[in-house]
Amino acid sequence: MLKWIGIFFTLSTSPVVLLSFFSKVTSNHEWIPSEYTSWVVLLFPLSLTYLLSAKKIYDIDLVIRRFLLAIVVSFVPSILVIGLILILVSHKVRIENLMLAFTFILLLFSVTLYTLEYLTSKLERVLFPKKHYLQSSLNQISKKLGLISSFKQLKSVILIDIIDILNVHGGAIVFQHAESTEIISEGIVSHEEVMNALNDTAPSIDTGLCFELTHNQKYKSYLWLSPKKNNFMFGSEEIQWLKLIVSYLSVSMENLFLVSQMSLKLENLALQIPNENSANDIAWFRKLMFELQEKERFRIATDLHDTTMQDLFFLKRKLAALLDNYSDDWQDSEQAKSLLDYIDIINMNLRQSCFELHPYLLHELGLVRTIDKLIELERSALSFEIEFRYAGLDMIESCDMDMKRHLFRVFQELINNAKKHSNATKVHFSLNASNGKLMIQYRDNGLGFLSEQDLVREIGGSHIGLEQLKSRILSMRGVFEIKSGQGRGMSFSAVIPLKEGMTA
Repeated sequence: MLKWIGIFFTLSTSPVVLLSFFSKVTSNHEWIPSEYTSWVVLLFPLSLTYLLSAKKIYDIDLVIRRFLLAIVVSFVPSILVIGLILILVSHKVRIENLMLAFTFILLLFSVTLYTLEYLTSKLERVLFPKKHYLQSSLNQISKKLGLISSFKQLKSVILIDIIDILNVHGGAIVFQHAESTEIISEGIVSHEEVMNALNDTAPSIDTGLCFELTHNQKYKSYLWLSPKKNNFMFGSEEIQWLKLIVSYLSVSMENLFLVSQMSLKLENLALQIPNENSANDIAWFRKLMFELQEKERFRIATDLHDTTMQDLFFLKRKLAALLDNYSDDWQDSEQAKSLLDYIDIINMNLRQSCFELHPYLLHELGLVRTIDKLIELERSALSFEIEFRYAGLDMIESCDMDMKRHLFRVFQELINNAKKHSNATKVHFSLNASNGKLMIQYRDNGLGFLSEQDLVREIGGSHIGLEQLKSRILSMRGVFEIKSGQGRGMSFSAVIPLKEGMTA
């Protein structure tokens, strides 16, 4: 809009200014009479009329107010310029010419001031490089804040960028709980300095900058930054930029907190299992919660595979190359080679964890083969003998993927309980599909439980283990039974109806 207004204004005033005004002032003679050139000035109001009628000018009242303000500001400089012209011109100037010159200079100053904002924004990269760099960085960080889904991502996504942009030694995001303090740091950071800055009622800029981010019933959070590497003071633009970052970060962290609280409440609500007759009322809710859990497990497994496991593989290659180059001079080469084996063990454990988090083999091999694979991976770490049997393989594998995933998680939960609490020497698990029903049976010869209350307490180490087990069975519209007694182990059985149309 400003561009077109400037073009029309220049075209409409150029003839009268160049061909009549300047020639009259300098030589007291008009090259072309003003009664002819002044008609071109009508082009400007006509162009504005067209833009208004075509609805190409918006907020015209704001434009007019800004232009009038520019005229008021330009009034004094225009008078000063006219006074300077009177001093420089020795001969007498006619009052008409003087008023015409004043009008032109006033308009020239007004248009220049009005378009100054547009010009500075276009040339900001050259005129104000520091401001442009900070603004670009602010836009990038604000986009990254939308990608954060956990507090642990604050370091890799936000904190590193802030440290690089401000050129400081280090920074930290501090979570101060009632009885403990957690510090997420990057760069050169002294935890003692950070704590001193938090406890100091009047912190000095020489010891770094400290901003409060959030303050809720669980914790307080702060952003702390060390002094700059070049020992310069923080500029006003950097302080203003930091305040904007803090406001964005505060909103993002508050949203993360509210989401985590809401997720916890939803999970607790999903675990409040009603009686079997009313279980169907919240079936949709359980399904949603399980889908969210599977998505989070998949995300964690993917992160482990794409980051930690790849880093370990790179570390092993570097260490192997180092051993090849310095094997003759390395006195502890055998011990160093054992590190390679240890890295393989860590990688194998991570691979197993990824498989447990996201059993991708369900799609490729099916439920039975996936359970076999998990038993094979777990066998070396199990303190008991496990027996797995199945019948009606075709009917089992004809289940949909959601049902297979639920059944796999049921098996996982039962095996985890046996590892943690049963002290069993033998565990039996079986799947049997026939007559449109799927039967699950589990039993061990472990310690068992004295009462139902002990059973609730021990399964999975918390109420969540048993409740998840119940919830998964009920979500498949099944029924279950748990029996246990002290010294008599535990048995779990469930019957789940298969969907119509599934036949052997």
